[in-house]
Amino acid sequence: MNNVKKGSFRYGVAILILMLAVIIAGLAALLSKINRDLSTPFQYHFQINEDASEEVITSSDGSIISDDGYVYTVEISKHWLNDPGGPLENYGAQYDNTIVNGSSFDIVKWSAVIEVPEKNITIDSSWSGEWVYDKQSDTISFTPEANIATIKSGKSVTFGAVMISDELMNFTDMTFSGCRYKPITGYLAFWILMVMLIVWITSSFAYILYRIRERNYRKNSEKLNNVISQTMSTFANFIDTKDRYTKGHSARVSYYSQKIAEKLGFSDEQIRDIGYIGLMHDCGKLGIPGDILKKPGVLTKEEFDIMKTHTTNGGAILKDFTAIDGMKEGVVSHHERYDGTGYMEGLAGEDIPLVARIICVADALDAMNSDRCYRNHLNRETILSELENNKGTQFDPKIAQIMIDMIKSGEVFLGE
Repeated sequence: MNNVKKGSFRYGVAILILMLAVIIAGLAALLSKINRDLSTPFQYHFQINEDASEEVITSSDGSIISDDGYVYTVEISKHWLNDPGGPLENYGAQYDNTIVNGSSFDIVKWSAVIEVPEKNITIDSSWSGEWVYDKQSDTISFTPEANIATIKSGKSVTFGAVMISDELMNFTDMTFSGCRYKPITGYLAFWILMVMLIVWITSSFAYILYRIRERNYRKNSEKLNNVISQTMSTFANFIDTKDRYTKGHSARVSYYSQKIAEKLGFSDEQIRDIGYIGLMHDCGKLGIPGDILKKPGVLTKEEFDIMKTHTTNGGAILKDFTAIDGMKEGVVSHHERYDGTGYMEGLAGEDIPLVARIICVADALDAMNSDRCYRNHLNRETILSELENNKGTQFDPKIAQIMIDMIKSGEVFLGE
């Protein structure tokens, strides 16, 4: 069970670490994309004539729409004739350019380059904010100052200039460039990661509380187990003091029973519990007269019938004890024999509770290996022979063989 708990603890920690790693990696990837967009300029070329490329759509009002949702329009909002009929006759006009950002990104660090006819053109003034414009032979570049250098998603910006030219101009091409930017909160992935982070924080908090409670529970459980163990050991010592020849018998039966349970693959809790049952297996002897318990010779039939009642006496003592599974069964049935000739119910084979079959072997082993008022302890070879010869009659063959193997391997030591 301890291994299971350790495995569960490691599994839980691994899940939390993995989840946190996914969240951190996701946030890092989002920030990387934002930085990459900010450092990777894009460019759109709008052709304002009938030969527009397939990538550009012209709306019914003459607006130029890109496939990413950028809209560009240009119009002459007002114009006039300077020096009509004179030698300096020319046209003045206000050219208004509008860019609508229909994408899901803000546009930053943007600029516009408009191609104009190669004619005598003078920029009289720009308007709508602070602009840096540069007139080349056939282009005019508009670059906004920093305070207006962002076109928010779904918003527009209008820019332009008053220009003096020989005739009113029709712009033919405009190149729009900039960098895309979306705040991290604008990404669906960010909110998914935030939900994951909330789940992670909640899970971590709950896990910490669980570990604290489990640690407190384990401390209390260990304390309770110590109380139970010491109480039962004290009670077993009280039982054994009725006969100096059986002093320590209950503790040794408990030990042998636990060794057998280990070989049978019992859990830590089951091994602990069968140790408790071993300690209590003879509790019914408290009701047996001392002259029968200590009689050095063979018991009469009447005395033996009284002796046999220690099993049912034990069952009566433990009738209300349900904290440990198998306690009553182990006490009542540990003198049943595998061939059905035991007492008190004459159970046979696997009808005998497993815990009772284990204690039967452990009890018999300690009886053979201990000095009694009516005989000295048996030697190692005799004990091995008795275990072997009584497989299938007194003892469960599998359990008896486990004990034989432990004696031969030295796991269970017998005095000579």
